[in-house]
Amino acid sequence: MINIIKTLALAVFIIGTSCSKNKNGKAEEPETQKETLRVMTYNIHIGNPPSEAATVVNLEATAKAIKLGNPDLVALQEVDKFTTRSGVNLDQAKKLAELTGMNYYFAKAIDRSNGEYGVAILSKFPIKTSSRYSLPVVSGSGAELRVVGIIQVELPNGKRIYFVSTHFDHLAESNRELHARELLKAIQPYKESPVIVGGDFNMPPSSDTWNIIKTEMTMGCNTCPSTFPATNPTTTIDYILLNKKASSYFSVKSYQTITERYASDHVPIIAELQY
Repeated sequence: MINIIKTLALAVFIIGTSCSKNKNGKAEEPETQKETLRVMTYNIHIGNPPSEAATVVNLEATAKAIKLGNPDLVALQEVDKFTTRSGVNLDQAKKLAELTGMNYYFAKAIDRSNGEYGVAILSKFPIKTSSRYSLPVVSGSGAELRVVGIIQVELPNGKRIYFVSTHFDHLAESNRELHARELLKAIQPYKESPVIVGGDFNMPPSSDTWNIIKTEMTMGCNTCPSTFPATNPTTTIDYILLNKKASSYFSVKSYQTITERYASDHVPIIAELQY
């Protein structure tokens, strides 16, 4: 009889704790497990380690640096495709996808060295859609054309988001101002969805050009880490940005550089976004 009473008491306790109520007397919903999305941006210097001769291409080192961050999405800048300088048979984005076990998209900016040069994106998720958007330069500035690469992916929970890679001009603030305006135009069609941008913006956080970008986007960092040069980073020019929908959907759990000094003249940035 005593054992029966003990068993009944335990059952009542379990039921009571599993159906606990809040101060308003309503049953509390069990907390759902938060998911995370790891996003990276990395200027890969066409796979040429700065300490090596300009003819050396070491994409294995690039891939190793990427895998250190275990990213789900990677925005790449300074990517070659079938160029004389990097390898006439080498599609760098495709090769990095093979080395990292990811999907890829390449967006051409310009013809270079008898091949193509631009930005790329790596994704652990299947790429649903992809597109490119050209970034013009101020006439007479002597700068090269730049590009925006955009993909759409579906997260494990079914949510579709857009991920973007871009690379702003390094020569003139007037070009970067133009690029900022054009970047916002490029992502405007997707403003009702979360949009995450990774890129080499070639400007410090103090640049006035950020005032243009911040009308629609926010930085993933408060105190943004230095990203260049890789051997001893002292300058912040690489960033991960979120549009308004992304900022409301995700919370930034962490944002940091990866300590990798050999593969490129930039260090990678990795951000962990919770949703």
